[in-house]
Amino acid sequence: MLELSFLLWSAQGVKGRRGEKYATLRTAPSGGARHGFECYVDAARVTGLEPGIYHYLAGSHALQFRNRQTEEDRLQTAAGQKWAVRAPALFYFTAVPYRFEWRYSIHAHRIALVDLGHIGENLYLAAEALKLGTCGVGAFSQSHCDKVLKVDGYNEFTVYLQPVGRVRDREESEEAAFYSFVTEEGL
Repeated sequence: MLELSFLLWSAQGVKGRRGEKYATLRTAPSGGARHGFECYVDAARVTGLEPGIYHYLAGSHALQFRNRQTEEDRLQTAAGQKWAVRAPALFYFTAVPYRFEWRYSIHAHRIALVDLGHIGENLYLAAEALKLGTCGVGAFSQSHCDKVLKVDGYNEFTVYLQPVGRVRDREESEEAAFYSFVTEEGL
């Protein structure tokens, strides 16, 4: 559970607040402090946490249970990529476009792309610090992810997945290690 806590905080954690305490300063920078992404985690095998999908509440550094997901659902989520769903934790990042658009109008997509890169990189760095493996996943079923996360697919929708877990042999080539998550160990 401590490893998951560190991973979540590293990706989207709040370090401070500005102004009337509405603008947050987070571990991952965001253009105009818009923070237009939400983080969810499918905790399949996390010590001390009941398996299920949780929404990360960055402001309070807490998890909110959303629902359970079967192994079949996990396979459908990751478009049949078995290596990704073997991970003990599968991170989902969703976009909330309005958070970018009200300020940046037609240029919002540029800010959003850069911000998502910061979030993903922070998760890569945190995983490496814990000697875990991760790999960004772009091939997934957005409609299925939106359904299991209970988001509407319009005002909030899935844009990125990152499975995280222990790898079989970190001495193997990096590519081979990322695709070989240990199934019996959790975080």
